[in-house]
Amino acid sequence: MALALLAQLVSLGCATLPRSSGSPERAKASTATVSLHGKPLEVHVIAPRAPVAADILVLYASGDGGWFGAAVDMFEQFGREGYYAAGFSSRAFLNLERATGELVNGEQIVDEYRQIIAQVHTTLGLARSTRTVLTGWSRGAAFAVLVGADGGLQPELAGVIAIGLPNAEELRVRSDSDDAQLEGQASRTTHRMRFDTYALIPTIARTPCAVIQSTRDDFLPAEHARRLFGPDTEVRRLYAVAARNHRFSGGHDQFVTALGDALHWVVTHSSSTVAKDLRK
Repeated sequence: MALALLAQLVSLGCATLPRSSGSPERAKASTATVSLHGKPLEVHVIAPRAPVAADILVLYASGDGGWFGAAVDMFEQFGREGYYAAGFSSRAFLNLERATGELVNGEQIVDEYRQIIAQVHTTLGLARSTRTVLTGWSRGAAFAVLVGADGGLQPELAGVIAIGLPNAEELRVRSDSDDAQLEGQASRTTHRMRFDTYALIPTIARTPCAVIQSTRDDFLPAEHARRLFGPDTEVRRLYAVAARNHRFSGGHDQFVTALGDALHWVVTHSSSTVAKDLRK
């Protein structure tokens, strides 16, 4: 059994993963509810009828605008590419009712991602050994990099794909002020955690990380992203997509090609790494 699995993984590591036909009929979409802090978070799930990689889950978070428009289009592309996928609204995620005065930090975000992944595995009937590709657009891309930089989670990851990654992100959670409650007021306090997204990328270490950036991104054009990202390496790739804005308008076909290539590269690299680890 182990030798058969090893042989299969070695073949995957030799870049023999099939490529998707891109047909929307390849996948079935539905919604599920994940519980965080006893509160519901709506998660959209995609189950491909003929998965490209049955041991891979793509976890996607939208931009801060929520679950609509370009954010949804990007998520649905994972299904067309033939991958199991789960996605949620970054806005809804950050606006979950949290303990009074609780400050969102990196460790908390990582723990919440672990809970989402575990519950999605159950929803989709995936094995516990399934590896995750963390991805997202804009604020969701920042989430992916932040969580992907966690050393404890990295062995469970296949890679990170950050779409429209800003150079910095500020997480905001509002909570009722204890003092204001005592005074009978409805005052709100905003807690912030700011982090440099591109500075985190080197800490993702052996896990493959790809950034897909528009040449005329409203927040960080691809040319500037390249300077922050540095040169491509064995485990890092930056895709510059000729497009008019942060939503990749005018560059849809090139974006889809870049996303498909990034997915294939990440999954192939991950399978190769697993095969090497089994041979040790």
